[in-house]
Amino acid sequence: MFRSNQHKERSSNRSQNNSSLKLPQLWVVPTIDNIASMLTMAKKDPGRVIEQYWSVEGQDRLLNLRCTADENGDPVWALSSSTLMDTHTLWEHRTVDTGLIHSLITSESTGDITSSPSSSSLTGGASITLGVGTGEAEPVKPRTKTFSRKDEEDSEVEAVLQGDINKVHIPTVLQSIQMGQMTGRLTVRSEGRGVDVYFDEGEPIHASDGVDNGQEVILDMISLRVGKFRFLPDERTMERTINRRLDGLIMEAVTLVDQTTFLEQQQGLNGEAYLIARNPNMTEEEFDTVIAHGAPVDGVLQKKIYREIGDYKTLLDVLRSLPVKRSEWVPIIFNLVTLNLISISDKQPQARRQTVLLDAQVDIKTLEQVLAPCKRVETGILTYPAFQYFVAQECFRYELCGMPLSVVVFTLKRATDGASPELLAVKEIMQIINNIKRPIDMLGHFQMFDYGCVLPNTGTRSAAVFAQKVQESVAQVAATHNLVMCFGIAGIPENCKSMGQLLSAASEAKKYAESSASPVILYQNMQGA
Repeated sequence: MFRSNQHKERSSNRSQNNSSLKLPQLWVVPTIDNIASMLTMAKKDPGRVIEQYWSVEGQDRLLNLRCTADENGDPVWALSSSTLMDTHTLWEHRTVDTGLIHSLITSESTGDITSSPSSSSLTGGASITLGVGTGEAEPVKPRTKTFSRKDEEDSEVEAVLQGDINKVHIPTVLQSIQMGQMTGRLTVRSEGRGVDVYFDEGEPIHASDGVDNGQEVILDMISLRVGKFRFLPDERTMERTINRRLDGLIMEAVTLVDQTTFLEQQQGLNGEAYLIARNPNMTEEEFDTVIAHGAPVDGVLQKKIYREIGDYKTLLDVLRSLPVKRSEWVPIIFNLVTLNLISISDKQPQARRQTVLLDAQVDIKTLEQVLAPCKRVETGILTYPAFQYFVAQECFRYELCGMPLSVVVFTLKRATDGASPELLAVKEIMQIINNIKRPIDMLGHFQMFDYGCVLPNTGTRSAAVFAQKVQESVAQVAATHNLVMCFGIAGIPENCKSMGQLLSAASEAKKYAESSASPVILYQNMQGA
């Protein structure tokens, strides 16, 4: 009897609180803090509707977000649009994820809604109902399949969160995962890159892109501005490569993005840009005095990079000699530029151009003809036996002089069915790679259908920089012919000590790249990709 009276009393209180609470109108899109405040008020007063109105400049309509909480589950959110003529509901959604609600209202406010989110809410039960067009939620569109088995597996798993990065930025996605305390795998695909981040109750525990593992992958991922993301629930890993909280990583990444934007958009920095020392005769004492006024960075690494630049050097050459992580070199280059220690130019400085010292009697064309019998006419690159010969020479050089080397093995296939491309397309791409590689790098066929490049005096991380540069350079041609590339990288002495082991390791890494989300795989990172 006591419980029954108590239940009636609660029901009576709820009926009295069913009136709505209208918050002061905003003239901008509500922030995530505004939405969190609405949720707090709704939970404190179950059954009462919390309403927030706002308008957007240039649009003849008033938007209204309503939140209602009860004892039956997650709160219900509804968004409506009002004009002089009518008012209609755009969607309703049941969720505690304020980050997702913020993303939805931001997209609607800017008029960029083209499809609904997943038909499953972040908490598993309810769906989004759109009041646009037919009034029905648009089904999730599957990703275009390639010959990657990993992509095919992902497309068969229903994602609880997915979209375009240019509409919903990565930090917003990460905050939604954290606030929803979600467990699973976030996959990001952008411009030939594949990233996987595993979460446990909203916090990242492991991330890999085939080249790096850990927090560096997340810092790079946050800087992406184009691509697709999907969150696949309940996928787990035993790997543990991240020990920092997500909010700290996001703050560090935002600074990194700001520095990158300054260097690229205001200074013109790219892989081919020249880093030019403003005072190449500066003493170490003078250098220390200047950098004392700069931002706090790794002082030892900063000196190494400055010495590596010398009079001048391209960014790509610097990174191949010193394969440091992006989160390390971006703040240092930013520091050197803002302190006027170096400048950036797309042209090699005239006054310091190196002259080619060749004897007048040397006929370069005749020398080049020496390798002609070792090349396949239809592709213009070395045959597999010739390629193996040059790998063997570099292995001998390692044994005698201790010079490291890396081998990059890569595939070139049609994205739709994995078939070999036309020879004209192959030859065009090989010409592009020939222009990128150094004169000492040797490009050739690998086994029956693949290709390889031996990189003398190069570590595997530097080889990954080369592979990523190849991807960027051939992107237009590859897109024209609908081709994809997958790279496997191994090195001596990092992975093995003999030529046979080296070729096998690079080939295995390539096979792993074909079946994984990451197109570039280092042999040592195969299990973490």
